[in-house]
Amino acid sequence: MARARTWTCRRCGERWHGNKKVCTCGALRPPRRVPKHQQVLDLMPYEEWVERFGERCGICGRPPGPSRKLDRDHCHATGEARGLLCHSCNRGLGYFRTADMAAKALTYLQRHEDLMRTTEAA
Repeated sequence: MARARTWTCRRCGERWHGNKKVCTCGALRPPRRVPKHQQVLDLMPYEEWVERFGERCGICGRPPGPSRKLDRDHCHATGEARGLLCHSCNRGLGYFRTADMAAKALTYLQRHEDLMRTTEAA
C-alpha cells in the first residue's frame, strides 16, 4: 500500500496530507519530482541492460524471478551503469559504501569459514 505523502501548495503555502489533489485556494498539487538517478536509469531501457550485462545477477548469478525483473545497479556518484542485480544482492550492496568496506566484510566471512573448517576437521 502506498504511503500518503504531504505536499505544500506553491500559491498559498498551505500544507496537505494524503491524496488531496487541489488546495482550497484552487491551486493544483505540484507534480512529483523524478529523482535524478531514476532519470539516468530511464535513459537506457531494461532490454538494453539485459543485452549489455546478461540476464543474471552480477553477484549471485540468479536469473530474474517470474514476477520481478533484476534491479538496475548504478553508481550514485556518476550515474554510470554497473550491471543487473537481484533484489537481495542490490539491497545488501547498499550497506557497503566503499569497496574497502566490502573487502573487510569478505575477510570477516572468510575468517568464519576457515574457523568452521578447522573445527570440523578436528
